[in-house]
Amino acid sequence: MDGRHRSAHYSSNEELRAVSERHVIKSMGDEPLAIASASGVRVTGADGREYLDVISGEWVVNLGYSHPKVSEAVKAQLDTVDYTTPVWESEPRTLLAERLANLAPGDIQSALFGLSGAGAVEGAMHLAMRSTGGSDFVCLDGGYHGRTFGTIPLSYVYPEMYEGSNQGLDGYLKRQIRVPQYNCYRCPLSLQRETCDLACANSIDWSLERAHTHKPAGVIVESFQANGGMIPAPLGYMERTAEICKQRGVALIVDEVQSAFCRTGPMFASEHYDIKPDIVVLGKALGGGFPLSAALATPEYSTLAPWEFGFTMAGHPVSCAAGLAMIDVMESDDLMNHSTRMGELIVDRLNVIKESSTLIGDVRGQGLMIGVELVQNRQTKEPAFAETAAVLEAALERGLMLGRTGPVFGNLGNVVKFKPAVNTAQVDLEDALDRFESALQEVEGS
Repeated sequence: MDGRHRSAHYSSNEELRAVSERHVIKSMGDEPLAIASASGVRVTGADGREYLDVISGEWVVNLGYSHPKVSEAVKAQLDTVDYTTPVWESEPRTLLAERLANLAPGDIQSALFGLSGAGAVEGAMHLAMRSTGGSDFVCLDGGYHGRTFGTIPLSYVYPEMYEGSNQGLDGYLKRQIRVPQYNCYRCPLSLQRETCDLACANSIDWSLERAHTHKPAGVIVESFQANGGMIPAPLGYMERTAEICKQRGVALIVDEVQSAFCRTGPMFASEHYDIKPDIVVLGKALGGGFPLSAALATPEYSTLAPWEFGFTMAGHPVSCAAGLAMIDVMESDDLMNHSTRMGELIVDRLNVIKESSTLIGDVRGQGLMIGVELVQNRQTKEPAFAETAAVLEAALERGLMLGRTGPVFGNLGNVVKFKPAVNTAQVDLEDALDRFESALQEVEGS
């Protein structure tokens, strides 16, 4: 192969970006870093500089980059069979489906494989519509479920993103039923958690009864809102939502694209709650760094019409082999407990930093899925959008890769995201917190 096709050909971030600008169509942001290589929790830029990654490559490599067990499984699968059409049986696909069914909460028994989180959400919608005969879905304002025609209407909206951008597309975008998100720090109903009686969850019940145009098919919810602000569901919310779905005869679809695989501690974030989802959506980390997603379903929600849903590369044997290896490592290394303990360590340290900070308004998380909301004033809670951008820039200058989101991703957000690989060592997490604190102090002192 010609050297032009290897990233090592480009001697700097600037050179690679210049070529990229000419040849790559971008619609998901454009960060200044060009990655040449990566291993564990560290990546190396095209300029040779090393960075500590505490966002797991956008929460995909939950074991870090190039984990030896995952790499071994991938190589072994390539030596066996590198591709199997979904029409034929595939041992890695079947093994992974069985493994997921045994691990998943509730009465899950089967898996519908896809390539992306959004594709798996659409698969879940297909399953719910086939089983209920409905076509409308309730989703949360602030939720994020993808960027396909089926999932854009389920995801958060804000003027900067959508002003004029849907011209010519509106005819394809079916409107769904959006209800207030759970966010006790910024309650959309201006209530207090101690006395609210979970009004945000109760709005789902009203919507299923009154707000739909056609028969409803399900409720799609994240038990930990990720892009909506890094917010774990408050105590009782998921249980009340599950109760409503059962009473109304619709599917409870829990989107765990970002929160599964020890990200919040347990293998599935749903395990924090006393619920039995009808469908669980997986993506991101499922393929161990390779493209793979799935909608896991109970028998009641496992019916599709012939050739109704599918992708040529769905259930790719290499991706399935990588996913199986990832789960093996998580169980053998007890990463459920490690993620929980390391998450507590990070939150405790962040709360200490908060005491002397003028920007930190709230720290929240489960396991290694942690958000730090930055505000200009703790009383008014005015989002510190510009300051958040400055903190991320200062952190990158210190060799630390952080994420960013927020209410509701307006002006690109005011919540700093910590989502490191779930096997990250304590010494690396302490290093990351030192760099973050230094970056925060620089911005606060400027």
